[in-house]
Formats: sequence, structure tokens, C-alpha cells
Amino acid sequence: MFLKKATLFFGLLFIFTFPSFAQETESEEDLPFDAVIESEMGGKRMKFYGNTRFNFNQAHFSNWISGGESSLTFLYGLDYNFNYSDRNGLVWDNNLLLSLGMTTISGSKFLKKADDRFEIGSLLGKQINQFWNYSGFLNFKTQLLPGYRFYKEEGIELRDKISQVLSPAILQGGLGWYYKKSDDFWVNLSPLSARLIIVSKKYTRDLDHGKKYFGVDPNKSSKFFFGASFNGFYKKEIMKNIIWENKYSVYVNYLEKTKNIDFDWNTSFRFKVNNKISGNF
Repeated sequence: MFLKKATLFFGLLFIFTFPSFAQETESEEDLPFDAVIESEMGGKRMKFYGNTRFNFNQAHFSNWISGGESSLTFLYGLDYNFNYSDRNGLVWDNNLLLSLGMTTISGSKFLKKADDRFEIGSLLGKQINQFWNYSGFLNFKTQLLPGYRFYKEEGIELRDKISQVLSPAILQGGLGWYYKKSDDFWVNLSPLSARLIIVSKKYTRDLDHGKKYFGVDPNKSSKFFFGASFNGFYKKEIMKNIIWENKYSVYVNYLEKTKNIDFDWNTSFRFKVNNKISGNF
């Protein structure tokens, strides 16, 4: 089963990354860091762009009076977009996001996750005017690495597995309106939005009364929601070679008394050194 899931994942990864090689027209040395591949034929416009990053962080403490733990962290991420539009007002925007990270800390025998996110989003729109569109969207997100709860007993570090690939997994879709001023600023409003959370039943089997696992009730493997969603993206160069990016989403469930609103906000600052090297914060 794991082999099938891994094969599916790497197959999707290959599909999304292959066009960057197939449509390349410049040599690797001449291609800028944020290469944008565009094509316009017969009133159809296609655009492929994104970035891949590798991060390495190390902290070392030796005889440091204030104390501290040495650590080593590796991070890998990619964020790619494929946009399509035509003269008939059809808009199709797609995004693939992957972020993985592991860290090792001195004194611990286990590797620990620093980041773990896999997300695919697709939005289909029909143009109303210059900026507004009718829209339908589909989004899927999960994690790829197992998650653990770490604890100590009699000074020995132990761990319990609390999550895995596709547990949880969130599938969401809806209908609404899509405002897109540019690739750097867009908002999707969906008053009719369904969400399905899927988990492995082994994580809900022994839940205490009144407890839930990512919103899923005891002895259940899924939970259905119906509500409204709000998603958006904003990017701005706040100073020369410093770019601020924001991705956010809000979800309100109609089926239950509103106690909590799901809010997810990811923000980052990108520092561009030259056409080949940049940093993220």
C-alpha cells in the first residue's frame, strides 16, 4: 500500500515539474532564478512558474554558559503554478505545494519533523468582467511523513505515532466567485463549499469521550462539513529584492453551531541575492 501511495505521489510530482524542462528555451546558466514560461497561441495563454528551495540550518553549542542544544535541520520545498486562459473567458489556475523538513537535536535519538505539507489546488473560472469570475475549485492537502508525540519515561526518550500519510487528508471543493487582479493578488469567495476530512480509524479507536482527532469523532474514519470558504493570495516587493508572500484560507461550517472558524495563514519573506540564490524567512 505504501509503495502505491509513493508511486502516485512521485508520479504527480513528475507531471507538475516536467514542463519546466520540456519548454525551456534558455541554457541553465542564462535562466533567471524565478523563470516564467509563457505561451500564447490562438487566443490561449499558458503560464508556468514557481520555485524550488533547499535550506540547511545548523546551530552548535559547546561550553556555552547560557546553555543550548546543537541542532541540524534540512528543508526542501517547491511551489509551482500553471495558469491557463482563453479569449472565451475561461480561466484555469493550478498550484502544487510541497514542503518537507527534518531536524536532529543533540541528545535525542530520533529525527523530528521541521515541516511536512503537500497540497494540490485547482480552480476553474468563467470571466464576468476584467477582474471577476464565476468559479469552482478543488483542493487536496495532506502530510507525507509520519508524525510522533515525543515523551520521556525514566529519562528514556520514547515516541508514539499520531499521524501518517493521508491521515489526516482534507478534500475540499466549492462554487463561488473569483477575483483576480493579477497573479500576485487574488481572492476566491465560496459560500457553497464542501469539506471532507479523512483519517485512519486506528487513531480514533481509542479516543477519550468528547475528544476528536482532527475534527473526526471516535471510531470514525471521516467527517463531512458543508459551509463557506474564503481563500486568497497576496505578494508584494516591499523593498528591492525583498518579497512578501501571503496565502490564507478561512472555513466556516454551516452544519454545526459555530464555535470555531478554521483559519490557515502562511506568510514568508523572500530575499533575493542574485538570479541563482535566494533565502526565505
